[in-house]
Amino acid sequence: MKRRILALLLTAACLVLTGCQGQPVEEKVQITWYMRTEDVELYNTLKGMARIEEATGVDVVFQSPPDNSEDAFKMMVASGKLPDVIMWDFSASTDRMYEEGTVIDLTALIAQYAPNLTRIYAERPELRREVETAEGRLYYFPSINPLLTVEDVCRKSYSGLILRRDWLDKLGLAVPHTIDDWYEVLTAFKNRDPNGNGFMDEIPFDGWGLPYFAPAFGVLNTFCVKADGTVAFGPMEQEYKAYLETMNKWYAEGLLGSNCLIHSDQWKTENIVNGLTGSFTGLDNAWRYYLPAMRENDAGASLTAVPWPMNADGVRYTPRAEAASHMALPVTVITSACKDPAAAVRFIDYMYSEEGSALLTWGIEGESYIVAEDGRKQLTDAALTLAEDGYLTLHHYAIGHTAFPKYDGESVVLATYPDDQLVAEKTWADASTALIYPPAINMSVEDKAFCDSVMDDVTNYITEMELKFITGEEPLSNFDAFVAQLDRMGVGKALDIYRRQYEAYQARQ
Repeated sequence: MKRRILALLLTAACLVLTGCQGQPVEEKVQITWYMRTEDVELYNTLKGMARIEEATGVDVVFQSPPDNSEDAFKMMVASGKLPDVIMWDFSASTDRMYEEGTVIDLTALIAQYAPNLTRIYAERPELRREVETAEGRLYYFPSINPLLTVEDVCRKSYSGLILRRDWLDKLGLAVPHTIDDWYEVLTAFKNRDPNGNGFMDEIPFDGWGLPYFAPAFGVLNTFCVKADGTVAFGPMEQEYKAYLETMNKWYAEGLLGSNCLIHSDQWKTENIVNGLTGSFTGLDNAWRYYLPAMRENDAGASLTAVPWPMNADGVRYTPRAEAASHMALPVTVITSACKDPAAAVRFIDYMYSEEGSALLTWGIEGESYIVAEDGRKQLTDAALTLAEDGYLTLHHYAIGHTAFPKYDGESVVLATYPDDQLVAEKTWADASTALIYPPAINMSVEDKAFCDSVMDDVTNYITEMELKFITGEEPLSNFDAFVAQLDRMGVGKALDIYRRQYEAYQARQ
């Protein structure tokens, strides 16, 4: 009898621990994860992600809309047939999505099931302030850049001003540092035939990006904080009028290409590749994207990243709002369709751990990276080779530049860069973010709804009027009338909200 009871107990223990066929009784929780990607299968086979799944008991299945279509994404949300998790560029509307019943409130779930993220927010409360609502609620998981090192800051500085280095050298010109320097360079590009074809066909500056010069006048083309500490709406300020006067002068003298106004990416690319464009705004990959084709036409073609122009006080301000934020634009939410939110939170929280962040960015130690004696991670030679599918072998382990929920400055991305690309980010990172309205300020649902409704119409009006001011169709003597119209459209009331929120934010510091 005792033997029979012992046998039954052993059998029961075996069932509990392993299942009848040697399988765990508790199967992995499956989570569907919707995101924007051109190769969803690559994400479904990431070796680093598989380790996270093993550690958390979750099986994640990545999904993406056809052709990464924004319309397909909206139709999916509207249909109510939701995945468990969505990672998308909608951090500004998660509170509205909660009210509509699309996403769930994560505040209590994070407190209970997310010890890693909770610890990060406790150690750095300014990070939580960037993502919580005015009422202190949490609706999404961010991808957090600590912004503690030069490398961290570089990853927030991935676009900026670019010049033809060979044209500068040919004409004996230095890299411009002020607006006056820029005028000198652009005028020389216009008049001194740097492409050497005997025609005055050069386009000194081309493509979208004129607002990148506005900080040199002390404002941005949106809500900003001026040097005297006042909150302003840039396009209503006299400093913005001075910026428009300069752009009008440059346009009248033929220093600006038509793409500055109509923003055709195709024409911009053709002008750059064909040796017509002397300067433009671009991403840090311009050296890989443009330069090979440029050198098919001109073997000596070269590019250089240019620092943000200084203002009259010698300060460089970046116009790139993301440089002042620790958060990436894509954020991750749990939808109301998720059957096991606790499991989803535990899975996501592991990504914020040191081990999880490393698996998401560097991959697997000993395979895609090693740890040097000084404690710094280094990619292996194998990780930097191209796989048969054209991706770096690293990207079969981890894709560091994807905005997964993590606490990492993505320094791994810099480790894959050629020197020119790394120098570009360092050049653009060397600037003040003081003009940027603090991204940590989150408005109430009502205030945000009002400001959004105002700015929808205002943005179109500003675009229309800027074009007219720059081309001279509208004289700048009418700038005050332009400001008055903005006030009638509700910008003044929106500005009152921004100022009130800023004062409250300052009082909390």
